[in-house]
Amino acid sequence: MSASMQSQQQAASAPADLRGQPLVIVGAGICCAVGYHRAAASCAMRAGMDHFQESEFIDRASEPIKAAMLPVGELWGPQRLAHIVEQAVMDCARDAGNIYTTSTALILLAAEQGRPHTEDDRYFEALDACSRQFRTKFHGSSGIMPKGRAGLGAALQAAHRLLSENTVARVLVVGADSYLNAATIEYYLRQDRLQTSNNSDGFIPGEGAGALLLELAGPQSRGLLICGMGRASEAATIDGDLPNRAQGLTQAIRQACEQAEVAPRQLNYRITDFNGEKYHAQEISNANTRVMADDGVALPMITIADCIGETGAAAGPSMLAYLHERLRGPDHPGAVGLLHLGNDDGARTALILRAR
Repeated sequence: MSASMQSQQQAASAPADLRGQPLVIVGAGICCAVGYHRAAASCAMRAGMDHFQESEFIDRASEPIKAAMLPVGELWGPQRLAHIVEQAVMDCARDAGNIYTTSTALILLAAEQGRPHTEDDRYFEALDACSRQFRTKFHGSSGIMPKGRAGLGAALQAAHRLLSENTVARVLVVGADSYLNAATIEYYLRQDRLQTSNNSDGFIPGEGAGALLLELAGPQSRGLLICGMGRASEAATIDGDLPNRAQGLTQAIRQACEQAEVAPRQLNYRITDFNGEKYHAQEISNANTRVMADDGVALPMITIADCIGETGAAAGPSMLAYLHERLRGPDHPGAVGLLHLGNDDGARTALILRAR
C-alpha cells in the first residue's frame, strides 16, 4: 500500500459535509464471537445471545476472566486478527457482489496508538489480510487509520473525500481489533476496567472485525445511508477528575443532526458503543437529556457489546453492518437513527442514519 498512516490521517482532518452527498452502504460483513458472517451474527444479536466464556486470563482473585472469543484454534497475535479480518471482508464481498480493487480504496480502522500491541507490524499484517483475498491490489490511496472506536468518523470523512473527488468509485472501510492478549488484559486490569469477580463496573473483552463497502448515494440509491456526521472532544475523560457532563458527545450529536437536517424528535432509535461501564452510561444519559431537552423523548437504545463484548475499533463498522442487515427485516428499528461512539482520550463521533 503506497499511502501511509500519516497521509490518511491528514486526509481525514478536513470536515466532511454530507448534505446532498450522503454515503450509502452497498455491502457489509461481520466476524465476531456470535457469528463468522453478518446474517448469523445479526440473528444472534437480535435474539440477545452472547458467547461469553471463561478464558485463560486470570483476574486479581485468580478467577478466570470472561471474554467474547472466536473459535479460531491456536491462532494468536497478528495472525489471529488477520484471520478475523479475512472473514469479515469475504462476508462483505459476498454481500456486495464484485469488489473491483483497482478502483476501490481500503481504509483499515485499527486500535488507537498507545494501547498495548499497537505496533505498525500488527496494523500492516491486518491490512495485508484484506488484500490477500483479491487478485489485484487496492487503489493507491489506501491506508491505515489507528484511531480506535471514535475513529469511524475520521475514516468516513476520508472515504467521503476520496469519493467526492472521484479518486475512487468505492471505499472499503474495515474496522478490526482484539483485546484478547496478555498485555492488553493486564493493562485494563490495572485500571479496574474489566468485568471480573470483584468488579461489576467493567467491560467484557472481545475481538472482531466489521467491513463496509461505501459509495456516494444517488437519487436511486437504496439501503442504509449515512446522512450526517459530527465530531467533537470530551474534556472529562474516563481516567480524569472532571465530571462528565457529555458536552463533547452532545456537540457531536447536534452537529450530525444539523448536517442531516434532522430534528432530535424525528429520530427513531440510537445505537451506541456502550460496553457496560458506568462512565459511559452516565455520559449517554446526560447527552440524551441535553439533546432531547425540548422534546422529552427517550430514544430506544441498541447495543451490541452485550453480545459480542468490547471490540474497540471494530465496534462502529460492526454496528453499521448489523443495521445494514437488520433494516432488511420486518423488525427494523425505524427509518432515522443516531449512532455514536467515544474513545478513552475524549474523541466523540456521531452519525445520523437513514433507511431508504
